Amino acid sequence: MVYFSNLEPFDSHDVSDRLAMRLRIARFADHGLRRPDLEAAFGVNRSTVQRAVNRLRREGEAGFLVPPRGRGRSAIDAATAREAERLLASGLSGRAVARQLGIRPSTFSLNRRAGVIGGGSLGRSEEAQSAAEAPADGATPCVVADSVEPAAAPAASEAVLAVDRSARDARDREAPLGRGARDSSGRILASTGYLTEMGPAFPEPLLAVAGGGVLAGLPMLLKEGLLSRAREFLSLPKGFYGLTSILVFLAFLLLARVRNPEALRHQAPGEWGAVLGLDRCPEVKTLRSKLHILGRDVQRVRDWQGTLSKRWLADEPEVCATLSVDGHVKVYSGRKGRLPRHFVSRQSLCLPASTSYWVNVLGGKPFLCLNKPLDPTLTRALEEDILPALEKLAVLGPDAPDLTASQAAEPALRLVFDREGWSPALFKRLAQRGVAVITWHKNFKGEAWPEAAFRTVSAPIHGPGATRTAELRLAEKRVQLNKGPEVRQIRRLMPNGRQVSFITTDFRMPMEQAAGALFSRWSQENFFKYMRDEFNLDALTLHDLAPQDPEARVVNPLWRSVDRLARGVRQKLGTLRNRIADLRKGTPSRAALQTARRLEAESEALDAEYEDYKRQRKEIPHHITVAELDQHHALDALPQGEKLLLDVIRMIAYRAETRMMAAVAQAQGKNPRPRRNLRALFQADADIIPEPDNGILRVRILGTANNAGDNAIAGLLEELNQTRTLFPGTSLRMRYELPEIQSDPETSGATL
Repeated sequence: MVYFSNLEPFDSHDVSDRLAMRLRIARFADHGLRRPDLEAAFGVNRSTVQRAVNRLRREGEAGFLVPPRGRGRSAIDAATAREAERLLASGLSGRAVARQLGIRPSTFSLNRRAGVIGGGSLGRSEEAQSAAEAPADGATPCVVADSVEPAAAPAASEAVLAVDRSARDARDREAPLGRGARDSSGRILASTGYLTEMGPAFPEPLLAVAGGGVLAGLPMLLKEGLLSRAREFLSLPKGFYGLTSILVFLAFLLLARVRNPEALRHQAPGEWGAVLGLDRCPEVKTLRSKLHILGRDVQRVRDWQGTLSKRWLADEPEVCATLSVDGHVKVYSGRKGRLPRHFVSRQSLCLPASTSYWVNVLGGKPFLCLNKPLDPTLTRALEEDILPALEKLAVLGPDAPDLTASQAAEPALRLVFDREGWSPALFKRLAQRGVAVITWHKNFKGEAWPEAAFRTVSAPIHGPGATRTAELRLAEKRVQLNKGPEVRQIRRLMPNGRQVSFITTDFRMPMEQAAGALFSRWSQENFFKYMRDEFNLDALTLHDLAPQDPEARVVNPLWRSVDRLARGVRQKLGTLRNRIADLRKGTPSRAALQTARRLEAESEALDAEYEDYKRQRKEIPHHITVAELDQHHALDALPQGEKLLLDVIRMIAYRAETRMMAAVAQAQGKNPRPRRNLRALFQADADIIPEPDNGILRVRILGTANNAGDNAIAGLLEELNQTRTLFPGTSLRMRYELPEIQSDPETSGATL
């Protein structure tokens, strides 16, 4: 037993030495510590404290070297203890055993707690009673005494009773270090640096753990690489919560639809601790600080994402031959700093925001995420950021063919994107590097093709769970783009007769597959919407700000203001000229001619003003560096490391959920909605029952809405059992099941 003062150890003795403990009690009381605090800390009554103080004052410290005479543990010898254990094993209560042996119940209970009888294990009722007598949070004394050694495991023959929600709640409320923080010794050791991290443990069965169904997502999270090589790139200092616990906890929060860390303030921490194998989950401040530490080195987070992308590429190499690319704008609504403004298409506004470019496989599963504090536009990001990242992942190699030299060559990579990436010159440069593009024909105003040129084909439309076919009427021709390469122009004839045009620089891909790839890009748009609604993609990672790269180039604010004035004058000038043309149309009247001459004089003045603005705009540099901005136009950025870290965990959680969709959709039949059932599964309660003798951690899913919900997830749970997943940090294999339905044969046929 070790004694700490201000988290520094200053005294110790053997945990079984009761006389030494009473000596410390007497010392503390003699030095002025409150006796109720001592009673609560050491678990003794008032008379024990008083006798210890009297003995210290009467006999000094030497008086504690001789065991006291009289009644106590000496009333129970070894033979009596063995007989008591035999009677307890037969099912008698502790009070009944004491009565039969002729021992006072208090003496029997004292020896049982001390381990003389039954190895220190108490029955559930007595354990609950002792927990009820524990000190409240506010009664924790300034000196904390706790055993460093772990508690003895219950005997193999003893049946461990499960703890229900009510008992857990009472136990968590009475924890000495705060709600649910029952592991006092582990937290003290972690605070003094003697503990690297607390490993998970499931010492007892728990009933109806809130949100325990999220454990069903653990096998697929691990398959998607949540903990794969994470320790090579991410690290945390010594503490109670280690890297494994934090990463698993963050993924569980996403699957359970906990929108942000602040939402944990409204949830029971002990229930989340039961899911993690700890006494409680980290509080909001702790979780935020861990995120800050993990994302401090953004390059290490990028390297971890790169290893995950290589892992996903190795799992599905064929689906990475065609990738869709799009940007996502995360709006900043805070007031602490100034972020560059970006156009947000879903709100049709220009707002402070940061941009990230996402690379997804056909069907919507994310493959790569690149955060950009300053939006370079998709055309520049494709060439300067996305292609170098794909080359680093070996998706695009140096031996890629030049598609402009031979149209019969097989592209090394196909990129699908929307009109934002339209640039014929870029298409030519990409083709020279072996990259084919598939995109809409921007601002196309060609003549309509005859309907006879179109034929009906079956195009594959890729979704996150499966691939379906769609009947489309398509036609194609080869066209030469202005300042660009020769491309295939493919048109789709809509039922209303409208012709929609798109182009591709891939001359080998069948027409229907090119159309299917482009129309499958909507799965990426649906991915963004789903991530915003379910995984809170638009949330701010932290409330802090980071400085912008001083060498980054931005539009000169002075140039922008002059350009705004020039465009305003040009608009007025165009309106006046149109008015003048209308007044002089035909045979104008005298009044119309006078008005036209007056407007012409105004237009001449506006024209001179417009030329002056054009001259000023030409003299002002269009772009400057961030370091050259004045204090009124200084720009901030969001912390890139924390943002990217959470985005990577979001990718893992989405891919894990997508892996689980197939089994649920197959059980649902027509019109499946597998993600709804998965969300209900992750938010369901569950019994968590460890079986250390069998090496099993049994998770029994509770609280599903109806029998259809049980039938939808039954096959999935069996599939998860086949993975034989071990809970990280333990040797317990996960076993998932639904409650067994036990029917009464006497009432099964009864009717009302």
